Amino acid sequence: MTEPSVRFEPGEWYWVAERESVGFTGTTNLGVVEFLITNEALTQLHDPDLDMLDHETALEVFADFEGHIHRIAQREFVKRLGGEPPILLTTSDVEG
Repeated sequence: MTEPSVRFEPGEWYWVAERESVGFTGTTNLGVVEFLITNEALTQLHDPDLDMLDHETALEVFADFEGHIHRIAQREFVKRLGGEPPILLTTSDVEG
């Protein structure tokens, strides 16, 4: 079995107030890659009928969906061929 192009450590995430997002990192053979998932994307995962989550709830939702978010991040990293960090995950990425 091949090694994934990005590896993630569970529980290593943080709120990025100026971006209204949760930040997390992945490790590749070439080093660390930064990711952000928007509050809107986390809201979509949690309850699409809500407008927005407060930052504490957004962090809780990230923790609840962390494995799923890491799979989305892995897919998007491969699809975007790395791209310029941070790799931003939005509602269109969680819906796909």
